[in-house]
Amino acid sequence: MFNVTKARALLEGYRSVRPFSELEFDNLPLLCRGAALRFLLTRLYDWLSVPEGALVVPKDPLEYLRKLRFHRGVSNASAYGLDK
Repeated sequence: MFNVTKARALLEGYRSVRPFSELEFDNLPLLCRGAALRFLLTRLYDWLSVPEGALVVPKDPLEYLRKLRFHRGVSNASAYGLDK
């Protein structure tokens, strides 16, 4: 489940060092979808291709499928607890 309090803290911390441009702010949901998709695909690849006996334990890719579904439903940055 998405934690708005943690998201707001993370993004406000980032913004305190480097403010978002208007374009970045407006496209934050798209950027979050891209990040979730990247982790989903990486985990899926690892899940399907880790050789037997490897020391690496693949992580569940479905966690990021759920995150991707959440971010697909977001239309603006206010869902992440941010105001312009």
